[in-house]
Amino acid sequence: MEFNFTNPINLLFGCGKIAAVGEECKKFGTKALIVTGSSSTKKSGLLQKVQDLLAKEGIASIVADNIPQNPTTDAVMDAAKTARDNGCDMVIGLGGGSSLDASKAIAFMAKNEGHVSEYILAKRTGCGQCLPVVSIPTTCGTGSEADCFAVLNDNATNDKRTLRQFITLPKLSIVDPELMMTMPDGVLRSVMFDALVHNIEGYLSRHANPISEMFSLKGVELLAENMPKLLADKTNRSAWEAVCLASTFGGLSLQNAGNCAVHGLEHPASGLRNVVHGKGLAAVIIPVLETTIAVCPERFAALSKIMGGTSEHDFLEQINKIRKYLELDISLKDLGVLEEDLPWLAHNATQVSKALLSNHPRTYTEEEILEIYKKAF
Repeated sequence: MEFNFTNPINLLFGCGKIAAVGEECKKFGTKALIVTGSSSTKKSGLLQKVQDLLAKEGIASIVADNIPQNPTTDAVMDAAKTARDNGCDMVIGLGGGSSLDASKAIAFMAKNEGHVSEYILAKRTGCGQCLPVVSIPTTCGTGSEADCFAVLNDNATNDKRTLRQFITLPKLSIVDPELMMTMPDGVLRSVMFDALVHNIEGYLSRHANPISEMFSLKGVELLAENMPKLLADKTNRSAWEAVCLASTFGGLSLQNAGNCAVHGLEHPASGLRNVVHGKGLAAVIIPVLETTIAVCPERFAALSKIMGGTSEHDFLEQINKIRKYLELDISLKDLGVLEEDLPWLAHNATQVSKALLSNHPRTYTEEEILEIYKKAF
């Protein structure tokens, strides 16, 4: 048995931990760029609260709030220029996965020349520097607070690709379940499904190892037990804690194991049609995984039993049950994908999602991927 597991983040987890943001961030400097969405953290008062806590410790802050739900390379470059022009010495990602992913890329580009797409495509290697990244998630889905990945939409091509630079791994992540409690119901359902898929794919990945598998399986267990509890009672603090922890476990797993074909086929759809990520995953997961069970039935049996099933034979039944109670029993057509898009999606997946497809337990031809998209449509 040989494997490598590396994830040196400082993780502060628990209700009320946001109170430590100022004290912790003063270790990194005196001026922060806060990367956030256009409205939710402002409406909830969280953005102002974080700015006040930073100011209490002598940290000035400016805000980059131009990050869309599928963050773009243009938005990253604009915010990186803002960070440089204002002499920021740290980047704080405050919000959902879009803000957290973008913050990593912004922190990297604030210290590196050229365009972020050049690093994504390995045309440049980087100078080995990055502003310190602080991640403060307000949704319990991406696990971005525990990995170095920044998934971005390329404005020039509609390709959805990932900046993979280990140096962007957050220096500090504050996971405070109390920050999640203002999420709209639809957002909560979508991000919980994203967290579930992260943990499932982390367990199925060709690069899974004993430590990443531990996180993945526990993450699936926590979600299977606590998603229904949370939907039944949004005041259930222990359920919030469990779901948030499961999301972070997904990130810890994926930092080492990586995503697979479910994400690999969703990314072209959200890149082309701006599909909400969790909904896109729900649309493609069944036809992807039904073609995979025979390759590693023992792994699907383990997952099914955790989710309430008995063997690999009722794994898909468990997934469908979850899709239904999360109100995500949807198709690509429901999400605005057009039938004439499907060949483009299949070709794009083979070209842009190569790394994700190579992690999957089985391989696919472009024709097989097209058939999966047709079933998901």
